[in-house]
Amino acid sequence: MIPDSEWVIQLVMWPRADERNRRPRYLPWAGYTQPMTGDQAMCALRECETHWPACEFRAHTLNGDATRFILPGQSADWTHPAGL
Repeated sequence: MIPDSEWVIQLVMWPRADERNRRPRYLPWAGYTQPMTGDQAMCALRECETHWPACEFRAHTLNGDATRFILPGQSADWTHPAGL
């Protein structure tokens, strides 16, 4: 069962061998930064895996803080997003 919350899709960027920080970074993925339901997120993950098989994607919940998931230059106001 997918929890009732809003989700976004992010690209997983694993650290390079020479980086000190060994934790992965999660970057907003253009076209998938608008909040969606859990079912929509699962469909979007499958779509991303089909189109970009060499990349890894994850779905993350917003939990009321959408500002962590905005793309540079994109509006943080989800009701009026800037065009990409």
